Amino acid sequence: MASDTYCETIALAALFQSAAQIQRVARFGAVDENEIAPLMRALIITNPQKIEDIYEPKRLTSGLNQLLTSLYPKEAAQPKNAELIKIAFSIINLEGNLEKQNMVFTQLDQEVDKLRDQVLSLHPNYENSDNTVLLDYEIIKLYSKIYSNLISPNFPKLIIYGEESYLRRTEFQEMIRALLLSGIRASLLWHQMGGKRYSLMFRYKDILECARAILSGQYQG
Repeated sequence: MASDTYCETIALAALFQSAAQIQRVARFGAVDENEIAPLMRALIITNPQKIEDIYEPKRLTSGLNQLLTSLYPKEAAQPKNAELIKIAFSIINLEGNLEKQNMVFTQLDQEVDKLRDQVLSLHPNYENSDNTVLLDYEIIKLYSKIYSNLISPNFPKLIIYGEESYLRRTEFQEMIRALLLSGIRASLLWHQMGGKRYSLMFRYKDILECARAILSGQYQG
């Protein structure tokens, strides 16, 4: 069985990969299919048997690398990382508040079940599809709609900085909302695996060590 630290590390890698892609879209209007596709796929995995059913570690390489520069104190203090860390922690706070609102949280759970049915009606083999299918714009809009209809009206809006010309474009707005939803999914998983804010303060060395082991292919549960 995978260790708690391993599961926490994978979930955090997905969170930080989501945050990095939000930043990339907002600042550069760039969509990295290889980085975003596994995050979108994870949104419809509702009955996993193990964490790898949700996220394949090999598809979280950038998120794992981001952990190494975001949790290590000296690197985290660098301006280039500060904004991304702020996005990630804002998502953690948002997801924590979401869990406290039982009615909204229950509704989100129900909406995700409906979402899975909608996605699979469009692409029956979605879970095993390539990036083109995983990033089908019609599906991105479904993800964005859940965020707009359920999260945005009930919680303070997260401030995302970027180029105004990109932030005004509908397709980038929808991608950012979909990525925020993917970040919430990762943060929720992290909490379910035992993750707490204090663990990032006192156990960050264990998480960094685990991230390095996963990246090198030397992790042993």
